[in-house]
Amino acid sequence: MTTTPIMKKISAFTLVAALALVPLSNSFAAWKELGANEVIIVYVDTDTISSSGEKAQIMSMLDFKKPGMNPNTKEAVSSIIGLNEYNCPAVSYRPIEYKEFSENKGAGKLVSDNKTPDSVFEPVVSGSWAAGVFNVVCQPK
Repeated sequence: MTTTPIMKKISAFTLVAALALVPLSNSFAAWKELGANEVIIVYVDTDTISSSGEKAQIMSMLDFKKPGMNPNTKEAVSSIIGLNEYNCPAVSYRPIEYKEFSENKGAGKLVSDNKTPDSVFEPVVSGSWAAGVFNVVCQPK
């Protein structure tokens, strides 16, 4: 069977469309360990930092040493990957979206997928995981 130019264009379009529908995997992120305590290990992907005015966004991952529980589904959660926005002068942050996973490092079953673009900014508390991420994303350039 010969392939006509129209069939080649349709095949190319189909391939591009199919690839566009495949979500990016967490394994592509360039996670860098930021710190840990007895409960969690915090990672950031500095390649995801973006700034607009006084605000900056970054992807971070919380990897729990002992699984927690999603209060709605009652399923175990071992890691959370989220996009957070920081208001650097106000020393505050808010989640834009986050996903909870059943295994560490964003692996296993997706427990929940949460979009929270209208969430309220909360103060960054000294010594918290959010403070560590704040120090990365809001550092003077």
